[in-house]
Amino acid sequence: MSKIVYPEKADFLPSKKHYLLRAGFLGVENKIDKIMLNLTNEIYLEAIPLAEPEIIHQTLPIRATGDIQIPKKFQGISQITFFVTTIGRNIEKRIEDYNKSGETTKATLLDAWGSESIEELNNNFDKQLRKKHSKGTMRFSPGYSEIHLNENKKIIDFLHCNTVKAHPVSGMLSPQKSTVCMIGWF
Repeated sequence: MSKIVYPEKADFLPSKKHYLLRAGFLGVENKIDKIMLNLTNEIYLEAIPLAEPEIIHQTLPIRATGDIQIPKKFQGISQITFFVTTIGRNIEKRIEDYNKSGETTKATLLDAWGSESIEELNNNFDKQLRKKHSKGTMRFSPGYSEIHLNENKKIIDFLHCNTVKAHPVSGMLSPQKSTVCMIGWF
C-alpha cells in the first residue's frame, strides 16, 4: 500500500546558493546588483506558498514489482522503494503566467527555484529512507541507463499516484517539477 507524505518547508526549501547557481549566477565572482538581488529574494519568497510538496512511496520485496524494469545496477537487492515527488502545479502555472506577460526573468528565477526545490525534496527523503533501511543503491530515475522514461507511467500507476501523471508515449511528467525514483535495499 502506498503512503503519502506532505513534507515540511525545511524538506523542500532550496539553498539560496543552489537556487542562484541554477538561475545562472556563477558564484561570488559574478556579483549580483541590488535590483537583481531584490528580485531573486522576491521570487524565492513568492515560491514558498506556491509549493504543494507531496511524496507518494512504497517499499516492497523485489519479487513484487511486476513488470516494472529494475536497473541492472540493483542486482542483489531484496527490497525496493518506489517514490514520486512533486512540488505541485502552482509553480508551473506561475512560470507560464510570467512567460505570457513577458516577465521572463521572473519565470527563469521561479523555474530555477522549482528545480532546486524538487531536488532538495528528493535529497531529504532519500536521507530519511537510508536511516530506515540502511544499505542501499543510488537513487535512480527512469530515463537513465537502460531504463526508459516510459517506466515513469508504470511506477506512477503502481503507486496509485493521482497527483503526478506521465505521458503514455514519452513518459514526461506533469507537473514538470516532479520526479519518479527508486532505491534498492540489500
